[in-house]
Amino acid sequence: MGFVSALIVGPCVTAPLAGALLYIAQTGDLALGAGALFALGLGKGVPLIMFGTMGARLLPKAGPWMNRVKAVFGFLFLATAWWLGSRILPPVVTLVTGAALLLMAAAALGLFQRDPAHGLGARMARVAGLAATVWGVMLLVGAGAGATDPLQPLEPFGGVRAAAAPPDYTETVVTDEAGLRQATALASQSGRPSLVYFTADWCVSCKVIEREVFEDPEVRARLGEVSLIKVDVTKTDVEARSLMEAFAVVGPPTMIFLDAEAREPADTRIVGETGAKGVLDALTLAQGG
Repeated sequence: MGFVSALIVGPCVTAPLAGALLYIAQTGDLALGAGALFALGLGKGVPLIMFGTMGARLLPKAGPWMNRVKAVFGFLFLATAWWLGSRILPPVVTLVTGAALLLMAAAALGLFQRDPAHGLGARMARVAGLAATVWGVMLLVGAGAGATDPLQPLEPFGGVRAAAAPPDYTETVVTDEAGLRQATALASQSGRPSLVYFTADWCVSCKVIEREVFEDPEVRARLGEVSLIKVDVTKTDVEARSLMEAFAVVGPPTMIFLDAEAREPADTRIVGETGAKGVLDALTLAQGG
């Protein structure tokens, strides 16, 4: 039981344990560190001891409700697999498989039953199934129209509006270290600051930044004053790893702001998701403001 418990608890405790150890290493407070690790051990160990010794009296009795619980967790696992697979699968495959998953969920919720069950819970389940069906149909329509974002499946139908607002800036896409250094050198020669943006097709946070940050009107206007260099590390090959190591980049999304002399001002690098204000502040420092 101890071995099996370690397999179950191991992935759950790794993240908080790493955070606690990192905090202890930064602060150097031995007393607080020891107390934090002791509390973490109690929090993870005491429930296992309780369930192991008094499980039959504490846990609910088995019954038909367990089948519903298994179905819920089954769809959660499938949704997680779909979400992880969307990082590497083509957009059309992502949308079609997402639609299939939603329609399966609608069927499991009883939306298509000839003799539906009665009661408040059954009606709420059918409403949720109807919502899943509508979203699934939208995904299928979006896949046929060329959509790429499951959260915006009908985006292609707004093409006229999107075409009326072309980007206010130009961008250079590079995939190797030589191309990146050449692009930054050209920007420096022209006296322009640079924004070096490490991105990848499988990066979910990068899509959020493209949609919420780079589409911000003020950010778009400011990007017209700098050289935007996108470093595509979609292919995690030797060249991409070497490129990230050369610029001390852990992974996308990462933004490196360079001034007109190709130097990185202090406290300007942005790692992970960010908002428009963070980008604007970093651009101001890179432009000497």
